[in-house]
Amino acid sequence: MRYQKLTVENFLVFMGEQEINIPDKDGVVVIYGRNGKGKTSLLNAFRWAWTGEVRKRSTRPLPLEDITNKVALAEASGDSVRCRVRLEFEADGTQWDLTRSLIRKGEECCSDLTLRRDSVALSAADAERKVTELMPREIEQFFLFDGELLDQYEKLLDDDNTAGSTLRDAIERILGLPILENAARDSARVAEHAGELVAAAAKRDSKTKKLGQHLDTEQSRLRAFRQNYEAEDQKAKDLEAESAQLDQQLAEQSGKLEIKTRRDETLKLLKEAKTQCDAAEEEFKDLLAESWRAVLVEPIEARIEEDTKALEAIEAQLDELRFAAILARHYKSMGADICPVCESRLDASNRAALEQHLRSSDSSELRAKEDKAAALKASLRRLRESGRGHELRANLKTVEDSYLKLQQKIEDYQEDIDDFEDKLKGQDTGLTDLVQRSKNVSVLLRQAKAAYKDELDKYEQAKKNVAKIEEQIRKTGAGQADPSVYKRQRTAEALADLYRKAIVIYRDQLKESIQERATELFRSMRSESDYVKLAINESYGLRILDRSGTPVEHRSAGYEHLVALSLLGGLQASSPISGPLVMDSPFGRLDEHHVEGVVANLDKLSSQVFLLVHERELPRGTARDLLRGRMLAEFELSRGASAHETNIQELRSV
Repeated sequence: MRYQKLTVENFLVFMGEQEINIPDKDGVVVIYGRNGKGKTSLLNAFRWAWTGEVRKRSTRPLPLEDITNKVALAEASGDSVRCRVRLEFEADGTQWDLTRSLIRKGEECCSDLTLRRDSVALSAADAERKVTELMPREIEQFFLFDGELLDQYEKLLDDDNTAGSTLRDAIERILGLPILENAARDSARVAEHAGELVAAAAKRDSKTKKLGQHLDTEQSRLRAFRQNYEAEDQKAKDLEAESAQLDQQLAEQSGKLEIKTRRDETLKLLKEAKTQCDAAEEEFKDLLAESWRAVLVEPIEARIEEDTKALEAIEAQLDELRFAAILARHYKSMGADICPVCESRLDASNRAALEQHLRSSDSSELRAKEDKAAALKASLRRLRESGRGHELRANLKTVEDSYLKLQQKIEDYQEDIDDFEDKLKGQDTGLTDLVQRSKNVSVLLRQAKAAYKDELDKYEQAKKNVAKIEEQIRKTGAGQADPSVYKRQRTAEALADLYRKAIVIYRDQLKESIQERATELFRSMRSESDYVKLAINESYGLRILDRSGTPVEHRSAGYEHLVALSLLGGLQASSPISGPLVMDSPFGRLDEHHVEGVVANLDKLSSQVFLLVHERELPRGTARDLLRGRMLAEFELSRGASAHETNIQELRSV
């Protein structure tokens, strides 16, 4: 199968009619989109076309009345709006045109499915049957891969896990095993019917009448036991499916409980941040009361600098005046003809110069300068004491920064709370009831499995009893049925036995093929060279083996991802049913090295792969380098005129 064109019209975030044209060759189509821009909606477009179902990320179905684009509905103002997905593809040389549409008018909805084979429309019944044949609903998850739901593949490792059992049954369906199982069952029923004819012939003969009646009774018991074990088997499968659904709902509720806890913790942090913010605001107000000091920082600093220079000049003058005063005292005490410094005799000219200098150094000038210096020092002391402007400015800046950071925290906390509240919308408050329902289903499932085994044992014993009675009738030589009846019975029994053996052989061969192919893919994607092989179990779960053959316990989420992708590739290569693979968010758990390993091997997973990815996970340049000639086309999902509109834009096509 190969997709050729996808058209969406007013489907979820895609308003109006938009299309993706796909080159008619093998390779990879990369579709980039940011979170919330329609990658999952595009995956759902393929799903709705095939199954008529749209799912939330939680795997729960989205009501069909909610799939029509909201903007288109608003603009219609009550008039009818068509929501449509059209998928054109080729399968086994035949051209197919599949269209699923929904007409919405007010609260009324009307859905329709059309399927054309080589331009000829099929009847409604034939269309439904053929769509189911081309893509059975039970196996669509192997062609529409949601990377957010990887945990279901991990459950395959647990043989007692009901969700794993449901997935195992889906895997065996894609592998074609139900065909052999149905053939074995139908052959057994043909043999049963032939046995009924043997009993009827024996009852018509007086010699074998009692044996015939006995055989008829055992045949009735055989049919009843078969019907019982088939009914219990179907009940067990239904209960497994219900249990898997309940497990998913419980996982969702557990996730929501965790979200609720995180929301409550964030509410406490928000309250604390608001209290701290209020305190910072009060402190800021108190500091503002003295903010005038901060305004005067520059003028005060200029005045301090000015007075400091003046004080330095006066101090220099004071040094000279004080020295002159000391000289005057020494001069007077030592006599008029003796130098007060070196104590040598002075001539007339030196004495006259000295006396002139001493007369210019008046003591009143010294006192005036000292007073001026004292005044400047007092002024400087007052200026410095009042000059807390720098400290005040620093405190204002610190408090302001703290206040702004707290405001940002409050905004972040509020955004987180809004996000948590959005995720908690529609929360099922009956968690206790859900847990009880899950327990009840588990009990019923165990009972159904036990009843199935019990009824099967009774059936096998009844078969032995029937064989003994038939042998007794044959030995009498009387009351024999037509030889063709015995031939039909032997042939049907041999075929049933052959089909049962074929199931065992085919299942083993398929597992070996899946294991081999999955290991090849895994080795080409993994980074840890010691992880050398994948080993498959009875439920198709894959374990990683190291070089010594020891299973790797507690493997990481990233390697869980690689194993799931390897299983998909192994199934595609080994299954009689194959087709394009649409992958949404396949890199969420992978590091850069593993992302590159997966991208480089995408074309080995399927002949045609559609990769829905955020450019942050896979930059365009990286994708082009890794895929090179295997990239068919690139598209981008971008925001339209509103949050409810996404446009599909083709970037390039090969």
